[in-house]
Amino acid sequence: MFKRIPHTESQVITGKQTTEEYLEMQKRLGEFYLRKFLEILDSQKKSGEFLEIGPGPGYQTARVAEHNQESRIQALEPSSDMIVIAESYMQQQQLGDRVKFTKGSVEDESLVGHLGKFDLIYSTFSLHHWKDPIKAIQNLYRVLKDNGVILIYDFDRHWITYYLPVGRKGITESIRASYTPKEISSMIDGLEMDSFKIQRHFPYLFVTITKGMSNER
Repeated sequence: MFKRIPHTESQVITGKQTTEEYLEMQKRLGEFYLRKFLEILDSQKKSGEFLEIGPGPGYQTARVAEHNQESRIQALEPSSDMIVIAESYMQQQQLGDRVKFTKGSVEDESLVGHLGKFDLIYSTFSLHHWKDPIKAIQNLYRVLKDNGVILIYDFDRHWITYYLPVGRKGITESIRASYTPKEISSMIDGLEMDSFKIQRHFPYLFVTITKGMSNER
């Protein structure tokens, strides 16, 4: 049985060399693993205020900013070292005036609530790290504007990828810590949200949550 195996060690990546290496890895592989995510994000046709959860060293942040020229991005990241690298990368990409990084956790209701209101909220490969995903999703929904969208992109814990040996350290652990569509559906079903859908695109899955114009919560 390919049961979920949560990470047992801290997932906050620290250290200048480690974070720089992480950014270089994303630059090499980003065109592959972000392609479908960017397609789905672009299909939402959103602009304005964006919130990114878990930007890491900022590679996908830059890609989203490039795809959405009229938008501003607030990024919430738990690692101070990642933020240092990400801010430097934004300056290199001439995006520093449109992106702001804040240190903290998506499970911190007060912090998330003080970030503002957003037209689109997204995360990439972050969901399986959240200690309390239900709390995290609730926090994000509260700061979503009417007619806003939450887009969560992560690994799909499928039996093929679960047992497939992957060379890069940490990928297998991340896949085994990820959720199945059924598990995610069970999380969201009880949260009284307007609508959501889960799509599989092997080896990834996408969760799209929308907030209707008439929502008064």
